[in-house]
Amino acid sequence: MSKDILSKVEPRDSELNANEWVYNSLCQLILSGEFTPGISFTFRGIANSFGVSTMPVREAAKRLISEGALDMSEKRRITVSQMTQSKFDELKIARLNLEPQLSGLALKHIDSKRLKLLINIDKNLDYAISTGNIEDYIKYNYQFHFGIYEAGSSPVLLPLVKTLWLRFSPFYRIVAGRAGTQTLKDFHHSAIDAIKAKDSVALVEAIHSDILEGMEMLNESLNE
Repeated sequence: MSKDILSKVEPRDSELNANEWVYNSLCQLILSGEFTPGISFTFRGIANSFGVSTMPVREAAKRLISEGALDMSEKRRITVSQMTQSKFDELKIARLNLEPQLSGLALKHIDSKRLKLLINIDKNLDYAISTGNIEDYIKYNYQFHFGIYEAGSSPVLLPLVKTLWLRFSPFYRIVAGRAGTQTLKDFHHSAIDAIKAKDSVALVEAIHSDILEGMEMLNESLNE
């Protein structure tokens, strides 16, 4: 694991135990697309990179394997899961059914402060698209969606949606990088307008359209 990748990990909070820090850090790297599908690591390699023992790495890997983000190879190496057509089809169905509804539930909890944050995130996202910055695009796209989803603090849907993102983000990073930002479209402006109007139906539709557009692009790449 390179020092460049590790520089993108949040420093360990003194109140956070090693298990949670390693898990959160690996999630961060997976969600940002720093780990590409098929790349593999050893427990010892990750432990040395993070400066911890292998125990918290094993615990974090166990959680991520159960969430479908990682696989364990026959040689006891941790591998980032590959995307298959059947897996993609299920992820698409799950995202289209869960995320729009989660956004609708979260709407009533979005105050003016969070709305302002979402507007700023979307401006950064638009700039990333216009300048061809894939890394920032991936980061701000995630921040925008979860800036909405996390407002409601859903104890059931939110963890499920996070798991979906852990499964498709590495593949998404590759496709977005290959296609370039100029081909990327989103419905975030429509989502912001819906939030301003407190229109849950419009917000659900905007998020549904946004996900559908993105997943169709990924599906085309998967079939190439």
